[in-house]
Amino acid sequence: MKHLYNLLIFITVFPMFAQEEKPITTAFPFLLLSTDATASGMGDIGVCSSPDVFSQRWNAAKYVFAEATSGVGVGYSPYLNKLAKDVFLGNVTYYKRLRRSAWGGSFTYFTIGEVALTQNIGSNAYLAGNVRPSEFAADLSYNLKLSEQFAMGVATRYLQSALRLPSEGNTTARSIAFDISGYYTSREHPIGNAWGYYTWGFQLSNIGAKVKYEDLGKEYFIPTNLKIGASYNLLFSELHSISLLVEANKLLVPSVPEGNEDFLQGIFKSFSDAPNGFSEEWHEISKAIGVQYAYNQQFFVRTGYHYQHPNKGDLQYFTVGTGVKYKSLQLDFSYLFSTAKTHNPLSSTLKTSLQYLF
Repeated sequence: MKHLYNLLIFITVFPMFAQEEKPITTAFPFLLLSTDATASGMGDIGVCSSPDVFSQRWNAAKYVFAEATSGVGVGYSPYLNKLAKDVFLGNVTYYKRLRRSAWGGSFTYFTIGEVALTQNIGSNAYLAGNVRPSEFAADLSYNLKLSEQFAMGVATRYLQSALRLPSEGNTTARSIAFDISGYYTSREHPIGNAWGYYTWGFQLSNIGAKVKYEDLGKEYFIPTNLKIGASYNLLFSELHSISLLVEANKLLVPSVPEGNEDFLQGIFKSFSDAPNGFSEEWHEISKAIGVQYAYNQQFFVRTGYHYQHPNKGDLQYFTVGTGVKYKSLQLDFSYLFSTAKTHNPLSSTLKTSLQYLF
């Protein structure tokens, strides 16, 4: 049973691969996964894209510039779908925009499905029971327009990871985390026969204390993360528009945790602690590029590419996506093609999300 317990921890806390330069490992790794098909279709870029219901995940400050007063969305993503059918990530999000401010809330749930446990007694193996390990996050954000083009937001998040085995101690980890985000959108300006505008955004997410799975006795950093991105948007007419987006992302967690750092020390240490110096620090930054074409803001086609260095997780993949909007309802899909030499647990994943604006 103990071996299976260690396997559960490996699946949920250490989903990377060992290399000469080691990947950074954290608790609550599901916080780094995309929860909606819109961003997923553009290489998992969301910090600088146009506001939508799922901005809570990427950059809640975008809500202030949303066209609709409020909206609700549901996202679903299978995980390890080639190995199991009941492992998934689900999300529900709601936002409300006021005159110069907005607030949002979301609930994200991740489960690795039902696991049958066996116990060896002598030379015989007996069924010891079933468990359904899971993790979830619940968060709220408040966002304020500081000028006609710029807004900032803050969010607070409750995290819980429940990994329990029969006849063993409590393995539930809990934490409180915070986000800080900002979003800028320029005024439209003429460019040839078209009009254009640009945006940029940042999100510093999951700022919070380390967590401890009590039976293990070791503390783990939660995935404090920095995203920075920019987009340029061309409006050719009322019917046709194209957006080009780029993003950089870095975990603000020590490359080699010493065990005695608190989360603030870990954030500052993360910029200069890699054993191989600057080159390894550069490898810890993942990059993404995405494109979206919109027809009459009712039909969308998306594609993107996400790159993470092979020694730091090797998440390299192309994504494609599409979306259809009818009145206040929008349905989006995305699909991921892995280009990495190692196995990508998200490979061949079809994500679905639904938004309703009102």
